Amino acid sequence: MVREEEKHLIRQCIDALREGIPGFKTRRPQMEMIAAVANTLSRCRAEDEQAGNGDHLAIVEAGTGTGKSFGALVPALVMAKSRQKRLVVSSSTVALQHQYAEKDAPSLQRLVPIPFTFAVAKGRRRYACTAKLQAEGKLAGQGGLDLAGERGPGGAEDAPRRVAVMRELLASFDAGRWSGDRDELPLPVVDEVWDRVTTDRQGCAGSKCPEFARCPFQAARQRVKEADLVIANHDLVLSAIDMDGASVLPPPQETIYVFDEAHSLAAKAVEHFSARHGLRGAIDWLEGACNAVRDAVLGLRLDEQLVRDSRASAERIERALRDLHHRIHGTNGFEERRARRFKSGPLPDWCETAGGQVLAAGEELQKTFTSLREHVLEKAPSVGTLATQVLSVLGFYVVRLDNLVDTWHLMLAEQPEDAPPIARWIERHDESGRPDDYLVCASPISGGDKLRKLLWNRASGAVVMSATLTSCGTFDLFLRQSGLGFFDSPAFLRVESPFDFRKNAQLVVPAMRAEPTAAEQHTREVSDRLPALVETLGTLVLFTSARQMREVYAQLPEELRRVTLVQGSMPKGEMLARHRAAVDRADRSVLFGLSTFAEGVDLPGEYCTHVVIAKLPFSVPDSPLEEARREWVESRGGSPFIEITVPEAAVRLKQGLGRLLRTIHDRGRVTILDRRIVTKRWGGLLMRGMPDFEIVIERGRATRPTAARTEDLKEPRRAGP
Repeated sequence: MVREEEKHLIRQCIDALREGIPGFKTRRPQMEMIAAVANTLSRCRAEDEQAGNGDHLAIVEAGTGTGKSFGALVPALVMAKSRQKRLVVSSSTVALQHQYAEKDAPSLQRLVPIPFTFAVAKGRRRYACTAKLQAEGKLAGQGGLDLAGERGPGGAEDAPRRVAVMRELLASFDAGRWSGDRDELPLPVVDEVWDRVTTDRQGCAGSKCPEFARCPFQAARQRVKEADLVIANHDLVLSAIDMDGASVLPPPQETIYVFDEAHSLAAKAVEHFSARHGLRGAIDWLEGACNAVRDAVLGLRLDEQLVRDSRASAERIERALRDLHHRIHGTNGFEERRARRFKSGPLPDWCETAGGQVLAAGEELQKTFTSLREHVLEKAPSVGTLATQVLSVLGFYVVRLDNLVDTWHLMLAEQPEDAPPIARWIERHDESGRPDDYLVCASPISGGDKLRKLLWNRASGAVVMSATLTSCGTFDLFLRQSGLGFFDSPAFLRVESPFDFRKNAQLVVPAMRAEPTAAEQHTREVSDRLPALVETLGTLVLFTSARQMREVYAQLPEELRRVTLVQGSMPKGEMLARHRAAVDRADRSVLFGLSTFAEGVDLPGEYCTHVVIAKLPFSVPDSPLEEARREWVESRGGSPFIEITVPEAAVRLKQGLGRLLRTIHDRGRVTILDRRIVTKRWGGLLMRGMPDFEIVIERGRATRPTAARTEDLKEPRRAGP
C-alpha cells in the first residue's frame, strides 16, 4: 500500500513539474499511470523475499503523447527513495537514453523536492583505458605509431591525421579537458583509433594497473555505484543479470527497474543468450592464442608449462574442429539450403562426439588463460603498463574462447521438457572471407525463461512500458515472449494517447490490382502509385524487403529519385538530418526505410505527414531460429500463423503507424499498399488495438471510397494465411 507521505510527495513532484516546465500539463491518462506505478512499487520485495505471484510488476502500454517518461519516473523515484532501493531506468535506443540523461533526469533533479543523484551506465569500451592511452599517445608523439597499415577511409595517407588525433586525445586527457568518455569527445574518433585506446573486462588489470587511480571507467563506475538513479540500456541490464555481481549495475534484489520501449527486451534477450562461432575462423585464431600465451610467458618470465598446456588444448580443439568441418563439408544439405538445423533430440553422433571434444578442451584452455591472467596480475606492480598491454592481447582471445565454449554448452545441453527448446544449426559463412567456412549456432527460441529466472524473480520491483506492448488487442504475445506470462498478478494498464486520431489522421487502403504474393507485379504497382502519393513535404515509405525497396527506387521517375533518400546509401543519422534540412527549406523529401525506420524515428510536424506502407510487415520464416519457434508451437497443437506470425506483424504495423502523429498538433495520412488487410480474414486481427484513424477503403477504381472507424473492422471468426 502507498503510504500517505509517499502520496503527498508524489503530488508535490507533479506540482513542481507543472510550475517549472513551460507547457507541462497533467492529463488523466498520465495520472492513471502514476497511480498504477506507485501501487505496484509499494509491493516491492525485500532481498530475501520470493517473487510470488508477480504483484511487484507493472505492465503499461502508453500511447504516444501520454508523457510516460515522467508518468513512470516520478512515482518510481519516490518509491525507490522511500523504500531504500536503487532505481535503474533502461531504454532500448541511444536516443532515448540520451533523453533520460540530458533532459528528463536533470529536469527532475532541478525541480522535484527529492534530493537525488543520477549517473549514466555504459560499457567499458565507451571509455579510454588510461594505460593504453598513455602508451599509444606517447608512441604517437615519438612518431612511432604504426597506423599506416590500418584499414578504413583514407588508408595509409590518413595516418598523419590519426597520429595527430592520438596526440590530442592524450593531451586533452592529461590537461583535464576530456574525461576519457568517448561520448564526450568534441569530435568523433574513428573506430580504428579508438580501438587502440580502449579495452574490455579481460584486458583490464583492475586495481593492479598503475593508472587505476586515473581510470575513466573506474571513475564512472564509482559514480554509478553512488547514484540513486542509474540510466542504462537493455543490453547492459541483460549483461548485468548474467554476471553474478560483477556488473557496474546494482544487484536485482536491491533494484527497482523501469524498462522503456520494453517491447524489444525479449528479442534482445534471445540475442544475448545465443552463441555462435566459425569453424575455420576458430582454427585461425587458436594459433594466435597460443602465440599470445608464449609471448606473455617469455616476456614476463612465467612458468613455461602454461605454453605447453595451451598448445595441448588448442591442438585437441583444432583436431575436433577439422573433423567437424570435414563432416559438414562432405554432407549433402548445404547445396540447396544455406543452413542445416538439428531438430529436438540428440545431435548426430559425429557432431556430438566432436562437439564434446571441443567443449572439454576449450574448458581446459580457459583454465590455462585464467591461470596466466593471475600470473600477469601478480607481475603488474613491477612491470607497469606492460601488464595492461599483455592482458589486452590475451583478452582478445579469451573473448573468442569463451564464445566457443558457450556455443558448445548450448549445442550439447539437454533439451528441456515442456519448455521452449534450444535451436541448433550449422550454416554456411560466406561473409567470413574464408572459403568453405561454416557457423555453428545455438540459441534459445525464447528469452522468456531467462528473463523470468534472472530478472523478474529477483527484481525488487519493475515497470515495463511501451507504446506497443499489445498485439491484436491483447498482451498475450508480449507476456509469452518476456516470461511475464508465468505470473498470476502483475498490474496491467493501457493508457490511451491524447491525440485525436479520428480528426487528425486517415488510413487509406487503395484498390490495388496486385497482392504482395505476386512480387514483380506488386513492386511495379507500388512504383507507379508513389509519384501521386508523395505530395507533401515529408513522406516516409516503409518496406519489409531491401530488394523491393531498391527495385521500387530504380523504377521511380528521375524527378522523384532526386528527392528520395534510401536506407543503406548513407548512415541513418545522416539520412534523417538531410531529410529535416530539406523540409526546413520547404523542399520535398522522401525517406525509403526498412524496419529500423518503423521504430524510434521521431519526425514531427511537416517532417512526416504521410507514411506509406508498401507491404504488411510479415516476417519471412526462413531462418533456423524461426523454424524452431514454429515447430515448437505446432508440437503443442497450436497455429504458428495465429500465435506468432500475425501478432508479430500487428506489432510492427503498429510501430509503423506510430511514425505519423508525434505531437498533439500533427496531421497526416497512412497509405497501406497491401489489400490483404481488408480482404483476408486475419486482416481484422491486425487492426485490433490500432489507433482510431478514419479508415478509407477504396472499393474499386470506379467506386467512391468509403470511410469507417477502426473498430468497425470486426475481428474475423477464424484466421489463416
